[in-house]
Amino acid sequence: MHGRLFSSLLLLPAMLASANTPDCEIKSQTHRVALLELYTSEGCSSCPPADKWLSNLRDKGVTADKLVPLSLHVDYWNYIGWRDPYSSSQYTARQREVARRNRLSSIYTPQMVLNGQDFRAWHRQDIRRKLEDINTLPAAAKFVMSWSEQRSDDNSSLSIKVNARLASSQAASSQLIVNLAVFENRLSSQVNAGENDGRKLEHDYVVRRLFKYPFADKHDIFIRQLSLPMDKDWNRDHLGLALFVQDSESGEILQAMAHAIDCK
Repeated sequence: MHGRLFSSLLLLPAMLASANTPDCEIKSQTHRVALLELYTSEGCSSCPPADKWLSNLRDKGVTADKLVPLSLHVDYWNYIGWRDPYSSSQYTARQREVARRNRLSSIYTPQMVLNGQDFRAWHRQDIRRKLEDINTLPAAAKFVMSWSEQRSDDNSSLSIKVNARLASSQAASSQLIVNLAVFENRLSSQVNAGENDGRKLEHDYVVRRLFKYPFADKHDIFIRQLSLPMDKDWNRDHLGLALFVQDSESGEILQAMAHAIDCK
C-alpha cells in the first residue's frame, strides 16, 4: 500500500507539469510578415471574386511565413435584404479607421489593405513582389503565443497566452495595438436575397472574433492571458489564430503571424 502511494506521489509532479504545458506554442519569424485585410460582404455582388482571390493565395505559394490574410465582413450591406452572417459593426469601424489613415473619402467593398495601406492593385499586380519587399525587413516585434483547449460536455474554450516584445529598445506608446483574431476557413453560404441572390458563396480566413489590447506607455513588453469560449457555430477543425502588432496612427504592421488552432 505504501509502495503504491509513494509511486503515485512520484507521478504527481509529472502530471501537474503536463497539465500546465500548453498544447501549442508558436514563435514569430525573424523577418517581417505582412498582413492583408479584405473588407467584404455577402451582400456585395463584386465581392465574390475578391473572396476567391484571397482563398487562392495559398495555391500561389503565399505561405504563413510571408503573409497573414484575414477577411473582415462589414455590416453596411445588410440593409439591402441579405444579412451577412459573418458581418460585424466592429469590422466596419475598423475599415473607417483605414479610410482615415489613407485619407480616403469613403469606404468601399471589396477593399484590400496591405500592411495598413489601401491596396487597389490587388487584382492586377502580383502580390508576391510586394511581399518580397516587406519580407526582407527585420521584424519590429517578436511574439510567442501558446494555447490549450479545455473541453466539457457542453462547451470548450481556449486558454491563450500572448507574449509580445518590441525588437528595438525604444519604449512603446499606447498607439501600438496587439490584435488577436480568431478566423475560420472553408465557410459557405447559400444566399437567398440581395445582390448575390441565388449564389453559393465560399470564404476563407473569415474573422470570427477580433480583440485589441494597447501596449502600456513606456513598456516594450506585452503579456496577457485570456480565455476564449469556442462558439458552437464554429468548426474547430477549420479555425486558426492570428496575432499582429499595429501602429494605430500610421497603420504600420510591426509583425504578424498565424497558425491553425490544431497544431498537432
